[in-house]
Amino acid sequence: MCFNMPKTGTGVVGGDNMTGYKDCVLRINLNNGTIKKEKINAEYVKKFLGGEGYGIGLLWYEMPHNAKAFSPENILSFNTGPLTGTPTPSASRTSVVFISPLTNTIGASNMGSHFGAELKFAGYDSIVFEGASENPVYLYINNDTVELRNAEYLWGKDTRETTELLKNELGKEFKICCIGQAGEKLSKLACIFSDDCFAGRGGAGAVMGFKKIKAIAVKGEGSVEVFDKDRFLSVNKTAIKELRDETYTWGPVHGYGTLAWLDGANAYGILPTRNFLENSFADIESLLPYNIWNDKEKFKVNRRACYSCQLGCHKFVYMGKMEIGELEYETVSALGARCGVDSYEDIALAAYYTSIYGIDTISAGATVSTAMEWYEKGLIGKEDLDGLELNFGNGKSMAELIRKMGLREGAGDLFADGSFAAAKRIGGNAEDFVMAVKGMEISATDPRGSASMAIAFGTSERGACHMRPYSATIDAFGYLFSALDINEPKNPFDENESKEWLKAVKEYFVVTNLLGICDFNVINMEMSPITLAELYSAVTGIDTDKVELLKKAERTIALERSINYLRGFTRKDDRLPQRFINEPAPYGPPKGRVVDMDTALDRYYEACGYDKEKAIPKYEKYIELDMEDIAINVLR
Repeated sequence: MCFNMPKTGTGVVGGDNMTGYKDCVLRINLNNGTIKKEKINAEYVKKFLGGEGYGIGLLWYEMPHNAKAFSPENILSFNTGPLTGTPTPSASRTSVVFISPLTNTIGASNMGSHFGAELKFAGYDSIVFEGASENPVYLYINNDTVELRNAEYLWGKDTRETTELLKNELGKEFKICCIGQAGEKLSKLACIFSDDCFAGRGGAGAVMGFKKIKAIAVKGEGSVEVFDKDRFLSVNKTAIKELRDETYTWGPVHGYGTLAWLDGANAYGILPTRNFLENSFADIESLLPYNIWNDKEKFKVNRRACYSCQLGCHKFVYMGKMEIGELEYETVSALGARCGVDSYEDIALAAYYTSIYGIDTISAGATVSTAMEWYEKGLIGKEDLDGLELNFGNGKSMAELIRKMGLREGAGDLFADGSFAAAKRIGGNAEDFVMAVKGMEISATDPRGSASMAIAFGTSERGACHMRPYSATIDAFGYLFSALDINEPKNPFDENESKEWLKAVKEYFVVTNLLGICDFNVINMEMSPITLAELYSAVTGIDTDKVELLKKAERTIALERSINYLRGFTRKDDRLPQRFINEPAPYGPPKGRVVDMDTALDRYYEACGYDKEKAIPKYEKYIELDMEDIAINVLR
């Protein structure tokens, strides 16, 4: 069931002010092909701000809570934030929200590029897809003109072919997001592609494929109005300074992108290696960007940036004449150390396949690494792999299996829905080797080296996620952040330590998804939440502060957990695989350490005001968050 929807209407908190927001949502009914333009829902904005929060509001109020991912009832929405399209650093983000076919939880995947800003320039805050089309379509948006168009001729094309065809047909100024063959074939690892940025995790591309949406093409000639331009310019200078003053961000990350983290993660002992059998990769030198990218005969690297980005973390790699795409930390970790592969050429080829077919690189690499352990332990053989020898370190077989996964070709069909689904089909004790939470593969941090990351992975509402939050910055790498009252170092090996700080950091990360800015603005504690609140106030004219901003994030998280609870998720699902509980880390500072998950969960639930078994807010916490209507329906 779903619950009564708050009334739509202009005026976010009363009055006529809507700066920052365009006050227009596109609602697309794919069952009958109708398109409606409607006012933004003021109550959603008041409670959840925008971006991901707006999309979660749609799932709660407008969708049956037991809706299946592959059903017309599943709502798929693309949601900008109030800062998207402004000159705020990295104000490029779009939150894609849906029920995930990979995890059966809420799905919330965030992408950069120029798509979100262009959608705002065209005059829209969100696109809401309902129902499912019988035939392939794409959504055409040219300012006020919005049409569903036939996409039969695009079906079967990869992501770059689709993008190029649409730009040639419509004009180079159009911004495109689309799916490749993986999404068409309903791979639960399928993602959404936009100029080599991705809404990567949870199978958003498969939901697009089920609904027969091949692409969205948008062109806008408007702008995003700012309420107080002088105040905005002043605060924005502060934001840029905060970003550039963070030495590591503006040094190695600005220079080499996220690959700059590889050697640090490896030295500290949190780099997943050979399906987490190890936590450090002996052959790391062969993967480091300042070693590889100097080989001008093999590689060329260009910097690319999303809309309004200061950092320019995208390093677009060419291998000969092949346009590989961005090789970033998660991709190289997943396809490299995690699979025991030290050949940069093999990693690059595998990454190319994930880009053109539209597959999440994290889950793809993690699934192959799991398959490698199955192969070495005899649970699968060459006869299951079209003759491939899938030992750890075999980069040629890794790349070929990922190609097959993208097309559901041969043995690729077994792995196209991720490691958890493959384990179910293989049977026996195959699940023992799956490194996933709620069905989503854990990303590139070994939680034995960071107690807070054990909690972050375990309790993430969309399944194991390194950005909800990336808290190893604090407890593993020793950052302090007075803006969140983190004034003393935290112990990365103490689950029993109070996790009030972790609650605050998670809300701080989620705020970026609500505002529509990149979380690289906060991953190293760069931009203060005070600055973020002032930016929102200057853009919208709605006075807010740090406390209220974090409260909106906390409310969004609470609503996500409420949806998951009604879908059957409780404490039992907020747990890590047994490898981290029973098998000590072999290298580095975490050597000998395992995770005490029960203690970790207890401390986190206490900090959040959650019921320790239901893993949702207690009644009094719902009341504190002004969510009594939610509490009544969840706790009855």
